Amino acid sequence: MISDIEQKKLQKLARLSFSDDEAKILSDKLGNILGMINQIHEVECENIEPLRSVSEINQRMRPDIVDVPDLSEDLFKNVPSSQADLAREIKCFVVPKVVE
Repeated sequence: MISDIEQKKLQKLARLSFSDDEAKILSDKLGNILGMINQIHEVECENIEPLRSVSEINQRMRPDIVDVPDLSEDLFKNVPSSQADLAREIKCFVVPKVVE
């Protein structure tokens, strides 16, 4: 069970306000949640390996093969000639500032 002082502190931190009836309901629900957390802490799991997957099936892996050719030259065809060399060198577009 959560005390009234702790509940008022939580309300202040969360910037919430509750009526007395709502505060009682909230206190009961928070107490139940804390009880469940305490119940989880009681479980003995010292020598249990963490679960990686819910099933023990291994995924089939395929080789990582690049099947798309290098498109960088096609992308830079429309760059103005004054900036083309810089754009190709740094592999990005130089554009004028639009937002101030």
